[in-house]
Amino acid sequence: MKRWDPPDPHRIPEWRSGMIEHLESMEGRMAMKAAMGAGRFTIVPTVPSMTGPSTESIGAALVTACEAARLQRADLYYATPDMTALALAAAQSPPIEPVSLDRLPSPAGLIVFGEPIGGYSEDVTAALAGTVTARRGPELLITTPIVAASWSVWSPREVDVTDAPGGPGGSVQWLYRGQDRSGFIPQDWHGVWITFWSPRGMFSGLAPDTVLGTMPDGTVMTAGAVDRHVSSKGPALGWDNEMLLREGAPFSPPVPDTTASWAHVLYTAWQLMSQDGTQQWTEEEQLHRPRSGQKRDARQGIIGSSAVRIVRVHPGRRPAPQAAREDADASTGRREPSWSCRWPVRPYRRNTCLNTRGHADGSCRHEDRIVPGHIKGPEGAPLRTGSTVHLWDRQPDDAPEAAK
Repeated sequence: MKRWDPPDPHRIPEWRSGMIEHLESMEGRMAMKAAMGAGRFTIVPTVPSMTGPSTESIGAALVTACEAARLQRADLYYATPDMTALALAAAQSPPIEPVSLDRLPSPAGLIVFGEPIGGYSEDVTAALAGTVTARRGPELLITTPIVAASWSVWSPREVDVTDAPGGPGGSVQWLYRGQDRSGFIPQDWHGVWITFWSPRGMFSGLAPDTVLGTMPDGTVMTAGAVDRHVSSKGPALGWDNEMLLREGAPFSPPVPDTTASWAHVLYTAWQLMSQDGTQQWTEEEQLHRPRSGQKRDARQGIIGSSAVRIVRVHPGRRPAPQAAREDADASTGRREPSWSCRWPVRPYRRNTCLNTRGHADGSCRHEDRIVPGHIKGPEGAPLRTGSTVHLWDRQPDDAPEAAK
């Protein structure tokens, strides 16, 4: 199974550039249109006054334009493997505080993780259903890792096509389509839009000679052939899922392998990045883009920073290299990694009041503080991670003879 191989952070500006180019291309819009037609989008824009183009065509054009603009405004981040594992460990308990825009490290951003923050598995048969290459046969599972996220402060009102060139425009309505509920997003909604990204090439976890199906001309389609084709053109990352976090709303309970779970990890990473002073968890290093690259970014309409901020665990809290190697050996590289060797006692959240004088009238404000977990007990005592262990320095008086 092929592991997620994170890029050298110097390459992230080029990755961003390729993602924007793909979103603005006809191929990118057609891919989005097909995904919307297959029901793989949860947030779909519509323009009721436009009667010519299909709903999918309008939605794809708007979504790709909005995401391209989001990436153009984005600051760039790279979370090292240890930083990713720390966010995963701390996110085992969901955020207590309501969603706060103050936690965002920048109004718009793109972060690439050194290890997957999650993933999901699906059957190839289901993935290819409805296509010309649809296959029959036994279940063949593929695992898709989630390795990056883009975000921006967002409101439905920021998108307007009233003066759209080439034809009648109109107000945009945004439809949320979830598994358990659906409906239009209110115009006064305000919060964060998050897009999750996965490596392009969904079949890279399979053996290259795995037969996926047959083309209309009879050509056998293998996993290796598909991934070679994908890797030869287009961006390194592909749009996987999207979600919204409403400002001031509580976090929903985590559901494994869903956007809700991945959002907990992303928000926890933001929390860790924002803590400073004696509670500082992270340190950052900036990698500046060469002047030639900055000029290319400007020509592409990029106004966000071209520098990459590498986010590392602070040296005072950094785990031992041996612990990181042991966690890596226990991980697949296509799902969230093992972190228990690096943090045998995971960090936890402390709900902290920022204005105790406001308790009486309810005007106080609380926020999460993530604090290190501690091993309880005297130094040198055995580490207790599960079942209760009793240790005697002599046998109990009623021990059987065979044990004495």
